[in-house]
Formats: sequence, C-alpha cells, structure tokens
Amino acid sequence: MNRLYLKLIAALTMVIDHVAYIFLEHNSDLYLAFRMVGRISFVLFAFMIAEGFRNTKDIRKYLLRLGLAALILEVFIVIYYFVTDINMIISFNILWTLFVGLLSLYLFFHKNIYLKILVIPLVIASELIGFSYGAYGVLMILFFGVYRNKVTNLLHLIFLNLLFIEKPLLSYLNLEEMSALSVNQWFSVVAIIFIFVYNGNPGRYKMRWFFYIFYPGHLIVLYLIDLLI
Repeated sequence: MNRLYLKLIAALTMVIDHVAYIFLEHNSDLYLAFRMVGRISFVLFAFMIAEGFRNTKDIRKYLLRLGLAALILEVFIVIYYFVTDINMIISFNILWTLFVGLLSLYLFFHKNIYLKILVIPLVIASELIGFSYGAYGVLMILFFGVYRNKVTNLLHLIFLNLLFIEKPLLSYLNLEEMSALSVNQWFSVVAIIFIFVYNGNPGRYKMRWFFYIFYPGHLIVLYLIDLLI
C-alpha cells in the first residue's frame, strides 16, 4: 500500500467521522459506529506528517503550506461561529495539531540544543490551548517521526492510548478525570494495520495540493449543507 492509498483512507474515514459529528444524533448507534471508524483518520494523518517530514526537500515551505491551510480553515470556523453561535474555534481545526507536530519534529532534529528543548513547551501548549487531540496528537507525530520501526509505532500508539484514554489504565488508577479521550479512541489502533502494509512508495499520483484543499473544503461543504437544511 503506497502513500496515496493511505491518504485516501485517512480522508474517507475523516469524512465519515465528520458526517456523524455534524448530521447524526449523538446518542445513536450509527453515530458511535461512524465515530469509531473516524478514529483511524488522525493516526494515518500523523503518520503521513512524519513521512512528509522525512521526504520533503524544504521543511520550511512544508511548514508554511500547512500553517496557511490551518489559518484558512480557522477563518471559516470563526465565520461559522458568528453565523451559528457554535464555538469550535481552535479546538476543531486538526491542521493546527499537524502543524505543531511537524514543527516539533523540525525542532527535535535541529542541531541547536536550545531549539530541541522547545519541543517540551510546544507539547504542553498544544494541550493547554486546546488543539484537537492536544498533546496526544503532537506526541504521536513525534513518535512516528523519531521511530520508523512499525512494531515500535504500534507500541507507542498503545502507550499514548494508555496515558490519555480513560480506560483501562486511568480508571484503574482512579485518575479518570485526567483523561483527555474517551474509550472509543482505542479504535485508533486499527490504523496500524494500514501502516504495517505501507510500502513507503508515494504512489503514481502525489495529489499534494488536493489534500491541503480537501480538509478545509469538505468541512466547508458539510457545514454549508448543515446550514441549508
């Protein structure tokens, strides 16, 4: 499985997740099923950010593209807030998490030790600011970027899930109130299946700009449909 197929799977599972969030009753079985499938999406996007970091010819341009896409989407989210009074500012824009994860990788591998240290406050800030997936998401990108072994990737994902998901570890330690994610997030482990069969090839069509446009584009379309109906 090449990188293009991973991107398509990530995009499809993301759309399924967002369709459920926007259109379905939040206490329905179908909503729960769609959201569980959606847990696959971020893991694949995090993995591809790490792959992009390794393969890009210009990390600064990569950061600029990702940051610009995040900013464009955030503008739409702010407009949506003024129209509907539904506040999803910062917290719903996964591109900020991907941007901070990529920036953290850039700093981690920098020769300047003082820049390396900045990774720690970036991870903390991502949680405090309330980015989507917060520290969990940024650390996942870091782990994928630092370690290439796929078994190690699986172990790191399980480790992060144990630290951030309410069950089983945090509930066993009576620390459920410290959990950042619900038990449904364990379905994210399924994404490792696709990573295990990934062959490292980019695929016949790179479609780089399509995915920068697709993420904010599909959200705009879904929310416009929601406003119309």
